[in-house]
This record gives sequence, structure tokens and C-alpha cells, in this order.
Amino acid sequence: MRISLLFVILFGTLMFWQSTQGQNIAFPEVEIRKPLAMDIEYEIMRADTYLNEIRQAMSMQSLNLNSELKSAAQAHANYLIANDEVSHNETQGRHYFTGTKLANRTAYAGFFSAQASENLSTQHYDGKESVNGLLSAIYHRFGFLSPNIDLLGVGATQSDTDSQKSAFVYVMGNDGLNDLCKQKSFASSGRYVYKVCANDKHRIQESIYNKIVAKSKKNNPKIILYPYDGEEEVPPAFYQESPDPLPQYEVSGFPISIEFNDYFFKEVHVLSFRLYTQEGKEIHNVLLMDKASDPHQRFTSHQYALFPLERLDYQQKYKAQVLYETAGKEHSITWNFTTVQVMDIFHTVSTREAQLTLDTNKNHFIYFRPEDPHDIIQNIHFPTDIGIQFVDNHSIQLTFLPKDKKSFDITSETRRLHIELK
Repeated sequence: MRISLLFVILFGTLMFWQSTQGQNIAFPEVEIRKPLAMDIEYEIMRADTYLNEIRQAMSMQSLNLNSELKSAAQAHANYLIANDEVSHNETQGRHYFTGTKLANRTAYAGFFSAQASENLSTQHYDGKESVNGLLSAIYHRFGFLSPNIDLLGVGATQSDTDSQKSAFVYVMGNDGLNDLCKQKSFASSGRYVYKVCANDKHRIQESIYNKIVAKSKKNNPKIILYPYDGEEEVPPAFYQESPDPLPQYEVSGFPISIEFNDYFFKEVHVLSFRLYTQEGKEIHNVLLMDKASDPHQRFTSHQYALFPLERLDYQQKYKAQVLYETAGKEHSITWNFTTVQVMDIFHTVSTREAQLTLDTNKNHFIYFRPEDPHDIIQNIHFPTDIGIQFVDNHSIQLTFLPKDKKSFDITSETRRLHIELK
């Protein structure tokens, strides 16, 4: 038996913030505001803690830190930034090379099992942001929320010469399988599995292997829902992932997923998957994805995802409902989640040119509603004395407005927002 592994990459959505000295957007000199230097060890700890908080809220088994997986993750993060790459593979001879494939790199780090999975994100600058971005991307999400894993190693780094370049790498594994690979190779008669250890000739008795795999699954919920029931501060949007489950969309809504733990479900069929607003209005512009319709054939027969094809709203409570059939009987499950709450004064801009009047004594949140699935706000220009924070590729926070300024423009490749101050 040989196990296929899931490797997925998340590219952080990046908006270049360019600050003009005046209101003329053709001004020849611009200041590109780059991210500050990361506190690497703190962000690694933050990512690990946050991911485990989510799994615990879902009643899933926590992921214990493993030093070998951490070493493999950190080495690959270093490799990506040093060589300006975004890949799960490495090329021999390049800086920080430790192995062509993940199994080579975990073996180099001293991990005995060859069964490991890897998520990575780039252009994220804090651990929580990185994890949230990966959870918004469906293939990454199933990797983080797998019932098969109980070990984790996190690595992160940032370029010394260009702070925009950063990488978080997560390597997951199973402690029981790692222990089996440390033991003596099975040499008796009977069924066995192989090519699951760093030493690909190492044999494990099939019944023992299956018992260890079942143990991990048994310690996790029967049904894995995300966003989980009652979750708050859920991001409203999904942008991009590699491979991309929605290649025809550059922006869509946060996907809702359900996985049936195959320890408890032999066969299962989803009959309907619906999403409703707090007022009970069903959202019809959605796409249901399963193993048959997954364009990259990454889903298992027990994984389903509902993609809203437009961004979800901020500050909205949603209800998801799934009707499924198993063992000849129909069952239903309903759960709720709430998207990000905005504490600042909220403004929605729905046209390419618009005007707002803002109070300089307040903080303001501006959401540029996408006109279509390809409408991404890029290369924003604004005066240097304005305090702006990036939220996502359609949302910004104005954190400082000078009282001596009467007006200014915020412009991008496709938008112009004129702001009057009072």
C-alpha cells in the first residue's frame, strides 16, 4: 500500500499600497509601504496556538508539536525565501536545500514516517492571518482539519532585503505511524504495508497499521464542519489557491464544508447543501463541490464544499443546512456562523467613482464591493499623511485622518474615491 499525499499552496492576496505626496495620481514619486519586520518565533507560536484553538473548538484532537516536523517546516520556509520560490519541491544545489520532496525533507529532519502533509502560505505577516487564509482555501482546510493527523511543525521566515516576501510552512503527521516506523520491520507471513516509512522497504503488519490509523480517526468527531457551529469573525471572502478550485473566479465567498469521518461512515451521500441569511433568505448563487465535480480530484468521497459565488456580507449571521443519506436513512444537520464584525464606521462603495464625507474624529472601514468575479482592487494610491490598514483585496481601514486636510482621493487601477473631511 502506498499513500498519496495532499500538497497545496496558498498565495497571500497582496495589495501594493502606494502613497502619493499630493492628490495627483500621476505624481512621479511614490512611497511603497512595505510590511514591518516579523517577530518570527512569536508568529510561529501564534499560528500553532490559533490552529489548535480552532480544532479544539470543533472537538477535534489537538496537534502536538513535533521537533522533526518543525525542523522540516523551517528549512523549507528558509528555502522558499532564499530562492524566491513558491513550491512544495526543492531543487538540489540551491540555498537551504534539504530534499526534493516533502518525504525527503522530513526524513532529513529525522522523522521516521513518510506519511506527512504540508500546507504553505506566502505574503502573510502574522500567524493568525496565515492560518485564516489557509482555512479559507478548501484544499488547505481539509489538510488542517484532517482526522488523520495529531502532530504539527510550523516554520516561518521573512526576507531580510524585501519584507513583502514571507513564508509560513506547516507540516503535519501522525504520531502512531511515526512510532511504527521506528520499530522492527515486519518479517512474518501475512499482509503488510510498505512505502509508508522514510525507509520505503520498511514493512508494517497491515492489521496494526489499520488499527493505528483508526485510532486517530476515532478520536475525532463523526462530522467535521467548517466554519464550525457558532464560529464568529469568519472572513467573508475567498481569493485564490493552488491548485485553484474555482479557476474562473478571482473573488468569491468563504466556502462552507462538511467532512464525514470515514471511521464512522462507510458510505454517505449529500442530498442537499443550502446556505441562508439570518433573515432566512436562501443564497442561490452557489456551487456544490464533491469528489465527482472537484476539478483537481483532491476531494474524497466523504468531503463536500459549498462555494458562495459572491462574497458574503460583513456582520451577517448565516445558517448552513445539509441533508445526507447513509445506511439507507436520511439525516439533516444545521449549524450557524457569523462573519467579521466591523467596529469602525462602515461604508460600502459600489461604483467605480464615488464620494464620501468622513468625520476625522472616527475610524472608518471602507468596503469596495466587487463588480464581478474578476474585480480585484490593486495598486491603491493615497496621501502619505493618511493612516490606512489593509484588510483584504476589497476592504481598508482608515485609522488616521489629519484635521488640517479638507479632502483627498484614494485611487486604484479601477476605482476613484473622493473623500471630504469634516
